[in-house]
Amino acid sequence: MQDYKEIDRLRKDTVAVNSLAKRLLVIPNHDWTDWELDFLEHMGRQRLRDPITTRQCEKLIELRDDSDYHSSVTDFNVLSLIQNCWIARDDLNRDEDRKFIEDLKASGVSALRRRQLGKLLVCARELGVVEKYIAIEA
Repeated sequence: MQDYKEIDRLRKDTVAVNSLAKRLLVIPNHDWTDWELDFLEHMGRQRLRDPITTRQCEKLIELRDDSDYHSSVTDFNVLSLIQNCWIARDDLNRDEDRKFIEDLKASGVSALRRRQLGKLLVCARELGVVEKYIAIEA
């Protein structure tokens, strides 16, 4: 849940909006969609005179939060989730998910961005590594 005081403060501070967008654009190994790249480039190069909309600010903060790394989620360690999913990877229904788990294991990562974490949790639920009632929200 986003903090609307933060959203209101940021949306009125055009210098902070430009700065945040530029910082997000230079993150190495980002996984932004084309739309997100266009949005960040627009926010980063625009000389905004008026505050951006609340929805634009919500999206900017969402992208900022998506760029953060997490080493655990709902008391589960990312490294152990990867290991347990890797052991049972042949039981996954989709080849893309199997490759995703194999790539994570091969990379040796111990922290993931929120999108990757969500995908890992979906795989973990499918494999029974985590219970079905565990929220997928990372």
